[in-house]
Amino acid sequence: MIPCLSCVGTQGEAVSKPRISKAISECRNYEGAEYIKLGRFATGAIKGIVRLAGKEDPDAKAADELMSGIKGVTVLSYDDCSEEDKASIISILTNALADSELLIEASDSGEKVKIYGSCDEGSDIVRDFVLFAPSESALICIKGFFSMETIARIATDD
Repeated sequence: MIPCLSCVGTQGEAVSKPRISKAISECRNYEGAEYIKLGRFATGAIKGIVRLAGKEDPDAKAADELMSGIKGVTVLSYDDCSEEDKASIISILTNALADSELLIEASDSGEKVKIYGSCDEGSDIVRDFVLFAPSESALICIKGFFSMETIARIATDD
């Protein structure tokens, strides 16, 4: 399904970094919400570990290639929040992403996942990837760029 990202979706704006950042800041203050932000230093350290671990491993080499464009990662988990707070958080995040370009929406057994980002015209590059899974009480924002060719190659490897 991931290889379809380059050709599926509705036209919208690029993900608004200020709007989603403001929404995350608001949501992380709810009791039970967990927030993790990895900046350039942390993602650089992870990249270094992957490179060292994967000198001989083709999967690690593919992961290193995929990670080369990552500049930062933010994760918001609100699974431990009350049902009322979860509903508020979902509303806040949905509103923050309302005008963003939806690349793909998948549903399995009633669980929906939405992936937002912006595609570079005439290329296979996706920038600023946001995965929103309300039924899993999670939002993952990846700042950077990704080649759809690399993602497709990793997704189809056995």
